[in-house]
Amino acid sequence: MHDHAEVLALAAAAIDFELDPAERSQLEAALAACPLCRRRAGAMRATATILRRSSDIGTPSRVRDVVIRAALGSASRTAGLRLRLALGLSLTVVLGTAAVLVGSRGIELAPPAGSLPTQELASPAIPTASPAPSEVRPSASAETPPPSSSPSLDANAPLRAGEIAAMVTDGRLVIRTQPGMSADSAIFKTRIYPGQRVLTLEGPLEASGYPWFRVRLGVIEGWVAAASRDGEPWLAPVRNGAIAFVRDAADGSGEAIYTIGPDGTDETLLLADPGLVHYEQLSWSPDGRRLAFVSQLAGAAAGSSEIFVVDADGSKLVQVTQNEVLDDSPAWSPDGTRIAFRRADPDSQVFVMGADGSGVRPLGLGANPVWSPDGLGLALTVPDGGSRYLWVQAADGSDRRRASEIPSADERPAWAPDGLRLVFAHAAADAGQACGLCVVEVSSGSTTPLSVQDSATPTWSIAGPVAFSTAGSSPGVFVIDPDGKAPRRVSGDLSGAIAPQWSPDGRRLLFTTAGPGASIAVVDADGGGLTVVGQNNGTNRSPAWQPLLP
Repeated sequence: MHDHAEVLALAAAAIDFELDPAERSQLEAALAACPLCRRRAGAMRATATILRRSSDIGTPSRVRDVVIRAALGSASRTAGLRLRLALGLSLTVVLGTAAVLVGSRGIELAPPAGSLPTQELASPAIPTASPAPSEVRPSASAETPPPSSSPSLDANAPLRAGEIAAMVTDGRLVIRTQPGMSADSAIFKTRIYPGQRVLTLEGPLEASGYPWFRVRLGVIEGWVAAASRDGEPWLAPVRNGAIAFVRDAADGSGEAIYTIGPDGTDETLLLADPGLVHYEQLSWSPDGRRLAFVSQLAGAAAGSSEIFVVDADGSKLVQVTQNEVLDDSPAWSPDGTRIAFRRADPDSQVFVMGADGSGVRPLGLGANPVWSPDGLGLALTVPDGGSRYLWVQAADGSDRRRASEIPSADERPAWAPDGLRLVFAHAAADAGQACGLCVVEVSSGSTTPLSVQDSATPTWSIAGPVAFSTAGSSPGVFVIDPDGKAPRRVSGDLSGAIAPQWSPDGRRLLFTTAGPGASIAVVDADGGGLTVVGQNNGTNRSPAWQPLLP
């Protein structure tokens, strides 16, 4: 006889972690000998397969957690009954709510060779995915203690609740319903990929020898192990790096890309290539190691542009589009493996490609692409009858549909952190359409005003607030709560403040001033700490704030 609970704990661990040879042999022998354990392990794997194939969006936590708590909460139920109820109800919730989450789902494109891992389907055999190579892999057992409410963790740990964090290891991390490696916690919700960002809500708690944080990714909330048992970080806080921007080169040879600290110090030349005559639309990769931008080749046809990628130190400049047409609007996928962009040849269409320029694939008519927080979908603007409208689609181009019936400005919308809503600027706020800045619920198309004055370039922080610029009665950059309350002007007395961007850590804003001698400004989300960087050095434009990861 064997311990059924121990076997199920090993089966649960095998879903997300590679077992050592002794544990795998023990598991395989038990499954071969015990029909009951085979059925229960099979149920776990079936649930994992369904969850992986359902676009990794999962179920809203308010629905899933109620079901799981009901399944797991009764102390009078046996461990096996609790497990069957949790697995069965989890599967029911996933299938029953799949139709609700229609704005950001779909089959992901295959990544270029050698790229970071993306979505993959579960194998019929027991999964053996490895997290980081240096990871000390967990060995689950029936005696796994419950999470401690007051773990003996370093109070000065680099990651704290309330911070934006990103995965900083290879492989994958799984967001689970509970901290720890017990069988019950194997009912996982979704996965995090290298470079992908989450908002930490609670933690750390220690369970099964790992520090765990409760995090939010889109609509999903759950627990993820933040480090290995030997302290190697898997999830780390995102910090604010340098600000890249464009300005005339000091030697008068043309434009160049510079970086500068957010306090205005440490200005450094990043790139000045004589073969390029114009730089614009700078965009850092999610891990901050590469910078994408749009430029025109010297001697190229007028109106053409290409997309380039360069390392953060200015080395390894790569031209990733080569078409001698207008390619622009590069947008990194959340995991950094792909870039969506616009091509005007002759109609404006959206394409997606590997970050190295491979595997270029058309996604349809449109412009201004922006990835959903989970990386499974895109929002874009599409021309129709003389106006533009907001559309959404899966990352492979399927499930394409109009998201709102209100015309959109010719600029990027912004996803809400939950991936269920979008904010966009109305093309013209008039008496018949009192919606200067609009929020649309992607699943229903229900659109409500966030601000009634003319607005532009909205950006939605993963921490909650929305920033935008306006040229209305009180021009400048504003921050507003997502329910439309508490608007506050944060650009101070600076004139022509436009194009706000949230800092990588979600606590500050970057914006520019328009016109000759344009400057770059940094300000806290409440309007304090306003700092102007790069003034008196010519016209500074197209800034992008670098995320820093360990």
